[in-house]
Amino acid sequence: MFTKSREIGTGTPHPPRRGRPSYRVPAASGRRGVVGPWAVTGLVVLLGVSGLVIDVGRLCIAAQRAQDVADSAALAAACELPYEQPAGDAALSTVSANNSTISAALQATCAEDSGDLVYYGPGESMEGVGVLGPWACGMKVTTHVPVEYSLARIVGVQGTVATRSASVLRAPVGGLPIATMWLSHETPFNYGDVQQLLMADGPHYAGVPGSFGFLQAPAGCTATAFELLRGYNLTEEQIQSSFVSVGDTIYASTGVDVGSISNALDAHQGMARLERGLDPSGKWANDVFDNYHNDNPRIMLIPLVSYLGGEGSNAAFRIEKFGAFWLEEVKPSQKWIKGMFIRYDMPGGEPDPSLIKHQGIFATQLVR
Repeated sequence: MFTKSREIGTGTPHPPRRGRPSYRVPAASGRRGVVGPWAVTGLVVLLGVSGLVIDVGRLCIAAQRAQDVADSAALAAACELPYEQPAGDAALSTVSANNSTISAALQATCAEDSGDLVYYGPGESMEGVGVLGPWACGMKVTTHVPVEYSLARIVGVQGTVATRSASVLRAPVGGLPIATMWLSHETPFNYGDVQQLLMADGPHYAGVPGSFGFLQAPAGCTATAFELLRGYNLTEEQIQSSFVSVGDTIYASTGVDVGSISNALDAHQGMARLERGLDPSGKWANDVFDNYHNDNPRIMLIPLVSYLGGEGSNAAFRIEKFGAFWLEEVKPSQKWIKGMFIRYDMPGGEPDPSLIKHQGIFATQLVR
């Protein structure tokens, strides 16, 4: 007897058992996975951004390096101005010195014969300053630092060069802290010749009544005239409030106070100018008028003025220029103060390239 075989998937299905859920396998949707391509794309973008950051970072570092070296080289050149060749030599020497302790990848270059050193003389137009007056000069220093790229090499760009410049201006001072004495602006600039600084007994300028060579402190100054004459242990506020400039009007202090002269300039508990400057244990002991520390207390910065009118404490003067004097000898009892004009580069002074008069005081300023 033969029986028919049951075909799979035919016949009456068995009912589901109670208590057990039935499952249906979903039909295939036909979609393929897309995670792989997106991951690859994201990785490429990430690598590209990382490479770009590295290249930009290298460029920024090289640019800052070039600027730092240019600044230091320009300031070194300022020490040799107004002389062009010594100033250029100082700049090149400073660039070389800055390379001595740096990696080969950040070596700065500056070439004298490729326009990297530009000297500006009187009458020339200096970038960032304008036309220079008869006693002003300057120098521009340009430096270069190579940059090697990483990502950019893929498109054939191997690297670039970061170039930065700095300029320095040297000109007569237009303003400085005052020492409360005055001289006529017509006083000849006899460099190194001893001159009488006190106006009481000579040289005396006719037509200036009731004034013996001393000045009041400027209006608003927080230091006394005596403190400014002594020039010692002043606070930053006192120094800033004592600044006067070419063209300012200042007023006379009448009479000759011998005690104040002695205490400020000659000898008084180790605080007077000559007393400090001649102290054998001090750093200024071996200074002379043509070879000195810039902070030597024997250096007096005195306004050179023209008389405007008035008498006594109302005698008014206009500052025409400034002079730096090396204090040589003081004899208060004889109303005798002697000094000599010196050439002086004042740290932190205010150079004024437009000034047409000077008596030896100059200042420098970094210009970018």
